[in-house]
Amino acid sequence: MSLIKLISEAKDSINYDVTLQEILDSMIKNKTKHFVLLDKNKPMGIITERDILFLYAKHINLNQKAIDFAKKKLITSKQNREINYVLSLMLNHNVRIILVLDKNDNYIGSIIQEKIIFQLEEDLFKTNIKAKELIKNSSKAFIVQKESNIQDAIDLMNEKNLGSVLIFDGKNPIGILTESDVINLAEKNIDTTLNIQDFMHKNLIYSNKEELLFNVVMKLKENSIRRAVILDREKEEYYLITSKDILNNIKGNYNLLLESKLKDVKNTFDSLNEAVIELFDNDDEQIIHWYNKKASILFDIEIDRDITSIIPPQKWASIYKKIKTNNFEHNEIIEIKENIYQLIIITSVLLDNSIIKLLFTNISEIENKNKQLENKFKFLYEEVPYPYQSLDERGVLTDINKKWLEITGYEKDEVIGQKFLYFTDETFESLKEKFKIFFENKKIENEYLKIRKKNGEIILVSFTGNISNMNGEIRTHCIFKDITQEQKIEKKLKLSNIVFENTTEAIMITNEKCEIISVNQAFSNITGYNFEEIQFQNPRILKSAKHDKDFYINLWSDLQIHNSWKGEIWNRKKNGDIYSEWLNISVVKDSNGKILNYVALFSDITKIKDSNARIEYLAHHDPLTNLPNRLLLNTRLNKSIEKCVQYEQKLAIFFIDIDNFKIINDTYGHSIGDKIINLVAQRLQKNIRKNDTISRIGGDEFIIVIEDILEEKDIKKIASKIISDFTEPIKLEEYLFDTTISMGISIFPNNGLTVEDLIKQADTAMYIAKNSGRNQYQFYKEEMTSEIFEKIVMKQEISDAIKNNEFEVYYQPQIDIKSNKIIGAEALLRWNHKTLGLISPNDFIPHAEETKLIIPLGDFVLKTACLFIKSLHDKNLLKNGKIAVNISAVQLKHSDIFKNVLNNLKDTNLEPEFLELELTETFIMENIKESILILKNLKEIGVQLSIDDFGTGYSSLSYLKQFPIDKLKIDKSFIAEIPQSQKDIAIAKTIIALAKGLGIKVIAEGVEKINQKEFLALENCDEIQGWFYAKALKKEEFIKFVRSFNQ
Repeated sequence: MSLIKLISEAKDSINYDVTLQEILDSMIKNKTKHFVLLDKNKPMGIITERDILFLYAKHINLNQKAIDFAKKKLITSKQNREINYVLSLMLNHNVRIILVLDKNDNYIGSIIQEKIIFQLEEDLFKTNIKAKELIKNSSKAFIVQKESNIQDAIDLMNEKNLGSVLIFDGKNPIGILTESDVINLAEKNIDTTLNIQDFMHKNLIYSNKEELLFNVVMKLKENSIRRAVILDREKEEYYLITSKDILNNIKGNYNLLLESKLKDVKNTFDSLNEAVIELFDNDDEQIIHWYNKKASILFDIEIDRDITSIIPPQKWASIYKKIKTNNFEHNEIIEIKENIYQLIIITSVLLDNSIIKLLFTNISEIENKNKQLENKFKFLYEEVPYPYQSLDERGVLTDINKKWLEITGYEKDEVIGQKFLYFTDETFESLKEKFKIFFENKKIENEYLKIRKKNGEIILVSFTGNISNMNGEIRTHCIFKDITQEQKIEKKLKLSNIVFENTTEAIMITNEKCEIISVNQAFSNITGYNFEEIQFQNPRILKSAKHDKDFYINLWSDLQIHNSWKGEIWNRKKNGDIYSEWLNISVVKDSNGKILNYVALFSDITKIKDSNARIEYLAHHDPLTNLPNRLLLNTRLNKSIEKCVQYEQKLAIFFIDIDNFKIINDTYGHSIGDKIINLVAQRLQKNIRKNDTISRIGGDEFIIVIEDILEEKDIKKIASKIISDFTEPIKLEEYLFDTTISMGISIFPNNGLTVEDLIKQADTAMYIAKNSGRNQYQFYKEEMTSEIFEKIVMKQEISDAIKNNEFEVYYQPQIDIKSNKIIGAEALLRWNHKTLGLISPNDFIPHAEETKLIIPLGDFVLKTACLFIKSLHDKNLLKNGKIAVNISAVQLKHSDIFKNVLNNLKDTNLEPEFLELELTETFIMENIKESILILKNLKEIGVQLSIDDFGTGYSSLSYLKQFPIDKLKIDKSFIAEIPQSQKDIAIAKTIIALAKGLGIKVIAEGVEKINQKEFLALENCDEIQGWFYAKALKKEEFIKFVRSFNQ
C-alpha cells in the first residue's frame, strides 16, 4: 500500500516562526496531536501534545518561540517506502510519528502508529491474541481519586512521563484524563486547582483481559481513541495499553526482539572504532535506518538515505549481488573517496524484511604501505612475455600482468579480488590438491591446468612458479604458457591411431590406382580377409554380383562429382556369404587437386535389416497383449482427429482400468495378473468394431478409440455392452475371478481437440467412475476436473496443516454400562483450520487416506493418545483407563504398524494392556493372511484389538473365529433409530448375542438418549459411548469431565 494513503488527513504543519501558544491554538482548531515546524516546506522540528503538557506542567510561558522547544532530531521516510520500513523506524527509534518527504525532501505529511495498527487488522485477526498477553508484563494504570484537582493529575503525568491517568471513585474507575484533555484546558486557560471530575472523560470504554486483541483495536478505531483500558476481573486491577503496545505485540514483540538482538550490540558498536551502518533491504533499495557514532564521523550520513549516498552505486551493486548469492568474502576491501576500509557484513531478517549491517574498519595507512612495497616489485613482472599472476593463501587473485589479461580477455577490475577457481575449468577438489602440493614443495614446474577465458573458451596451460612470505603475508608467483594447440595435435595423432584400430566400422584405404594399401581389424572381422591376403588387390574382390553395371557406373559418377559416396551395397565375404553393408567412400586429394587415396568406411547391417521389422513392431506394440502401445495409439488418434475435422465427425475415447487389480497381483502373483490382463484384452477386443483401436497404455489401463460416432446413444450402447460383458467371472486355472472394469469416456470435439486433452478428460471421468463404486462408465463433465483439483488442493492443505500443527486429538469417554464408571476413551482426530475453523473428519479423512497423509496423522494420534492416557494414570485420575485409537487401512498396508505401536509404547512407558486398536472389517477381509500376522503380533505384546463399525463392512462371521479380537463396536447407524426401528433393534441384539457367544466384549457408539442406554443395558451390552454422556472433548475438558463424573 502507498504511504500516501496512511498520511494523517488533519493539517499538522506550520511555519517554524510561531509561538507555543499558536501551536496550542492550532492543535485545538485542527484536532491534531502534533505540529511539524517548516522552513520553506522543509521540516525543522516537531511539537507534540506531550511536549505542551510537560511545558504546561512546568508553567512555561507559552508565548515563547516553539522552535526553541521543538524536537530537532526527526525521523523521516520517503513516500515510496514500505509499511514494514516505517514500522521498523518507529520501533527502532522509539517514535510514534514518522514524517513523510518527497524526493526533494519537502514535507508531505505524517504517519502515526494508530494508522499502522488499523492497516494490520488482518494480522490481528490471524493471531487470536488476547488482551491479557499485553498486560502480563505491564504495570497497573496510574490513578488519581475523584477528589483530586487538575494540577494533581498534570503533576503525576509529568513525573511519570504519562499520556493519561485514570480517575477513580474509591476502587472503581469513573473516567480518564489524557494529554489531549490537558491541551484543551490549557487553551481555555482553565484554573488547574479545579476538581478533576468536571473535566475528565466520563464515558470510560474498557475491555476485559480475555477479549481478543482484534476486538480491542476495533473499539479504538470505532471510538477514535488511542488508549484502551483493560480490566483484570480476578485481581480487580486496571491497565492502560497504547497503540505502541499493540503494535509491538502483533509484530511478534518486535521491540523485545530489538532489545535482545540489537540493544547491547548497538551499544557495543557505539564504543568500537568501527563504523556501523544498518540497512533496511527492500530489494529495489537498501535504506539507512540506523548508524553508530563512528559512522556519523566518517561519513556524511542521514537516516532514510540509500546506501549509494555513501558507497558508489557500481561498487555497491557488486557487493549487493555477492550478499544475495552468499558469495561475499568475510573481510572485503573497499575504497570510499580517499580512504580504504575493510568491510564485514552481517545479515538478518526482521519484520519479514532483510536487514544488512555494514562494519567498516579504516585500514588506509596499512594499505598505503603495502602499495609502496608492491610498486617496487611491479617492474619485475609487468613486461614479462608470459602471463603472470599472484594469489594469496585463500586462492584469491591479488595481481596479474598485461599478458594475463591479453590471453584471457578479462579487464583487471573483473579479476583482482576474485578466487582463481572461478577462472579455471578445474574442480574445487583437484585445485585444492594441487595447491596443497604447491605449498608443501614451495614451487611448481610444468603443472597443467585448464583456464577459462572470458569468451568461454577453455585453454590448457603449463604453470611454473614459487611462493613468497613477506611479513607473514603469503603469496604465490607464477607464469604460465598456453599449450592448447600442442596438446590438440598430440591427442589427434594418438586418437587417429586408436580409432583406426579399435573402431567397429571397417576401414579400407587404396592408392590412386584403387589398390588396397591398408585395412583395419574390423575389415578383417567382417570380410574374413586379413591384410596380407588383400594387399594391392582391387576392392572388386568383394563384389557380390547382386548389383548391375549401372549401379557401379552411378556410384563412380557421384564419387567423381562430389568426392564422396554413401549408401547401401551388397558384398561377398571370403567364405562366399553375401552380406549388406552401409558404405561411405571419400576421395583424398592434394593441394593441386590430384587424387592421392580413396578411403572406404563400412559396417555390416545384415542383422540390423533383419531385426528392423521386429524392432518396428516392438516399438509400437505392447509385448504382453500385442495391442498397440501409447506411441502407436497417439499416431492413430492424431490421424483419426484429422479425419474427424475434415469430415465433421465425432469420435469417443474409452479410458479403462481393471478394478482391484492390485489385490489380484498381490494375492496370486504377477504371472496370474499378466494372464488376467490378456483375458481382459481379449474381452475388450470382441466388443469393438474392426476400424476401432484398442491399446494397452500400461499396467491395467486400456484405451479404446471409437470412430464414426453419430450420436451419444451409440457410445452408451458400446460402453454398456463392454461393462455387461464383465459380469461373467473370468475363469483361469482353478480360480474364478469376479473381474470388473471402470471406464471414463471423452468425446471429440466436445471435450477436447487434442490427443492429450481427450485422454486426460477420459482419465478424469474414469477416476470418478472408480470413486462412484466401480464396475461402471462415466462421461466426462467439466465439473469433474474441479473435483480432481479440489482433491489436489485438499492434499496441499492437509500437508500444510501438519506442518502448522493445526491437528489436535479429542477424547470421547467410554462408560461401563453396569458400574456406570469411565473405563477409558476413544482418541479422535480434529482439524482446527487456520481460517475455516473446525473441519469435520468426514471431510478430510478420505483425502488423507487417499494421499497416504493418514500415515503421519495416524502416528501423531497414536503418540498423543498414549502420552495422554499415561498422564491420567500418573495423576490417578483414570486408574487402569484404556485409550482406543483408530488404525486406518492405509496405515496397515503402507507402514510398519507393529513397529510404530511398539516404539510408542516404549517412548511413553504405557503398558500395552491399556492401548486398544480399532480396525475396520474391510481391511481385514481384503488382506486375510496379512491381517492374521499383524493382529497376532500385536496381541502377543498385550495390545487390545477391536472391530470398529461392526456390521457395516463384510460382516463375515468366519474371521471372528480366526482373529484374536477382544471387542466389537456396534456402529452408531444401528443405534440412532432405537427404539423406534425394529430392524435396528434386531441387528443390535444379534451382534450382542454373537459377541457374548464368542466371549467377546461389545461397545455401542452414538448413544444419545436414555432409552437407548436402557435398551443396551437390558441386552447386556458391556460398554457405551456417545453424546448421552459427552461429545468428543479437548484434553482439558476431558480431565474436568473425569473429575466431575467420579464425584
